[in-house]
Amino acid sequence: MRSRFLTLLGVSLMPATLGHKTMGILIVNQTAAPEWLYVRDVMGPAYEDEVFPWGQFHKTVPMMDIHHPDITCGRKAYAAAPNTSTADVLAGGEVGFRVNWDADGPGGRFYHRGPAQIYLSRAPNDDLEHYRGDGDWFKIAIAGPENNNKWSLWPSASDFNFSIPLTTPPGRYLMRIEQFWPTNSYNYSQWFVNCAHVNIIGEGGGNPAGFAKFPGTYDIDDPGIRLAEDQMVNGGVKAEDMRLLAYKPPGPAVWTG
Repeated sequence: MRSRFLTLLGVSLMPATLGHKTMGILIVNQTAAPEWLYVRDVMGPAYEDEVFPWGQFHKTVPMMDIHHPDITCGRKAYAAAPNTSTADVLAGGEVGFRVNWDADGPGGRFYHRGPAQIYLSRAPNDDLEHYRGDGDWFKIAIAGPENNNKWSLWPSASDFNFSIPLTTPPGRYLMRIEQFWPTNSYNYSQWFVNCAHVNIIGEGGGNPAGFAKFPGTYDIDDPGIRLAEDQMVNGGVKAEDMRLLAYKPPGPAVWTG
C-alpha cells in the first residue's frame, strides 16, 4: 500500500517538463474524430492499471528507449487494438494527427522542438486487431525544419496534416506518427508515438520502398537523433547559429507513390 501511494504521489507531483503530448485524434476529411476512436490508446509508464483523477497526463510522459517494443505504437498500445475502430481514407487524400493532450492539459500542441514522421505498415491478412506492428514500415511524410532556426511544428502547431500517396496499395494499415526531440546528449532523445487504424481505398499500383522496423531501424547515435544543431539540454548552439535545413531525419526516404 505504501509503495502504491508513493507511486501515485510521485506522478501527481510530476513536473510538466516530464509530460509532453499524445496525438490521439485522427483527422479524416478535414474532420477531427473523437480521441482514441481510430488511434490506439496508450498508457503511462508502470501505471497501466490505474485511473488518474487528473486526466491523461500520465500518457504524455516521453519514451526514451528506442529499442523497447513500445516504440512501435506507444506504451501498451497493442492492448487497445481490439477496441480501436478503423477509418476509411482515400489514397491521394489528406489526413492528419492532432494533439489531444499535452503538458498543460487537454488539447495543446507539439510541445518540443523536433521533427515528426509518418509511416504505414500493412497488417497481415488485413487483421489490424491482432497486428503488433512488427512488420515492415514505409515512410510517407515528414514535418521537418521550416528554416534554419525553426522546426515547422514548433512552437504552436497542434495538427500535422499530410497526404496518402495516390498509388498506395489498398488495404488495412497501421499509420504511425512519431514526433521526437533530438538532443546533443547521449541517449536523451524523447519520443512520442501513436498509431491509427486506417483502411486505405484506391486503385493502388504502387510499390512502397525503403522499409523500416520498429524497434530495429534507429540507433541512438544516428545523426538525425543525436543532433547538436539546436538549443538543447547540456549545451547546443545559439538560435542564430542553427543549420536546421541541413537536417537529415532518421530512417528511409519518404515514399511518394
